[in-house]
Amino acid sequence: MEHATRPTFASLVGSLAVGGVILAGGAGCGQSVMVDHWEAPTHDVHGLRRVAVTDAYGRDGSVLTVGAFAVDALLEQPWYTEVVDLLDVDRLETYGHEASLARGHLAGDTLYIRFDVYEDSATVSTRETIAQNDDGSEDVFIEETVTAHTLIALTAADAFGVVVDEVELEGIHELVGPATDAAIRAAMDEAAWAAVTAAVAEITPRLQRVSIPLDERDEDILSLLIPAISGDRSDRLQVAAALADDDSAPAIYNRAVMLEAAGDLEDAVDLYAAAARHPGAVSFAIAQRDAARQRLEDARRVGLVGY
Repeated sequence: MEHATRPTFASLVGSLAVGGVILAGGAGCGQSVMVDHWEAPTHDVHGLRRVAVTDAYGRDGSVLTVGAFAVDALLEQPWYTEVVDLLDVDRLETYGHEASLARGHLAGDTLYIRFDVYEDSATVSTRETIAQNDDGSEDVFIEETVTAHTLIALTAADAFGVVVDEVELEGIHELVGPATDAAIRAAMDEAAWAAVTAAVAEITPRLQRVSIPLDERDEDILSLLIPAISGDRSDRLQVAAALADDDSAPAIYNRAVMLEAAGDLEDAVDLYAAAARHPGAVSFAIAQRDAARQRLEDARRVGLVGY
């Protein structure tokens, strides 16, 4: 069994609880905070960050190519902390909405994926173009086009043997030029890669950087915020606590920003809502309330925040 291990997300962009945070903008130019946010995928993968690609059904050569592409595509995703290659080791088998491994046992922290290959083919078409010369003669040009098509079925199951996703994806790639064996193989590889990356996107949370503006109307509050942003989680929590007794719109809103930057998104959403209701609220407080609610929903869907 081959293990391919990525650096943990904590080593890439800071701890999961805090996320990478950067203060942007200069004095008088509008300060904002950049916070890392996981955008939920189409299908819920229950927060699993270890993934295994298993053997699949289809022509052996196509299955191996698609499986190898799947491992590469998953390794490119910062969400997954470990990608396990089971292509020559074991296969995910499904029975309705239940799943198991053919030879081994499901591990409690792993998402299992099977990429069945229904079609992996290429066709060559030709087009004849006739050009008239000044002397009345004709030149005939033959243009060849390779069209490759890959149709795969993604099946994903969680550690409890529950099928969480079943979907068909296709990849198509056109290559204009001589239809050599190398060109046909290249077009087929591109089509397979397109199908695989579309499938991986179905189940993989995507890292986004979100810009959250600060409310600068109170200079004393702003003077507290700037050193906290360049500090750590405890610094941001201390500033949030210091603002707790201030019921002004800037204090409530900026306290929400500090809590979200510290990783406390649930309490931050409540404060964004309170700031938006405040008689002194600015327009971006209302917009940020709605955006923060969506970020909280995404965090719950990817398993970083409980319900």
